[in-house]
Amino acid sequence: LDKTGTITLGNRQASDFLPAPGVDEKTLADAAQLSSLADETPEGRSIVILAKQRFNLRQRDVQSLHATFVPFTAQTRMSGINIQDRMIRKGSVDAIRRHIEANNGHFPPEVDHLVESAARQGATPLVVAEGASVLGVIALKDIVKGGIKERFAQMRKMGIKTVMITGDNRLTAAAIAAGAGVDGFLSEAT
Repeated sequence: LDKTGTITLGNRQASDFLPAPGVDEKTLADAAQLSSLADETPEGRSIVILAKQRFNLRQRDVQSLHATFVPFTAQTRMSGINIQDRMIRKGSVDAIRRHIEANNGHFPPEVDHLVESAARQGATPLVVAEGASVLGVIALKDIVKGGIKERFAQMRKMGIKTVMITGDNRLTAAAIAAGAGVDGFLSEAT
């Protein structure tokens, strides 16, 4: 079974800002919001809203700042914004790691721990960077549909084995599979 829309509601929302060591949560939220201003996906809009709710960060007039938006692509697996001398990116862990290393930066091992922690809770982690520095992680949560665990238990009684297929990483997939009550899962499917 496909996870998104079948097992979960398919509407991931930003739930947390997890700052890297030496970065405060408001700095991370500010950069995450800026990188999401042109992102019309539900995830992007939820990041803007969460930053507004948590820190009263209001949407800025990026046109007056002469900002250039960097759209998400399947090749780069990241998006962002360039504002004057600031280069802010958000994306998959691997994409941001490559971006940081290409800019002669260092990807802190503590951020790997934040990514793992978010994934173990069933969230999809997005990493945010400015220049060659990692600012932290945005946790995106999807909601398991109500009553789905009971339906899978009924299917199991009928001898039907359920397997969830998702593009999420192994830890996120395992947490969602446990919450949904499926018999198995296949993660990182493309």
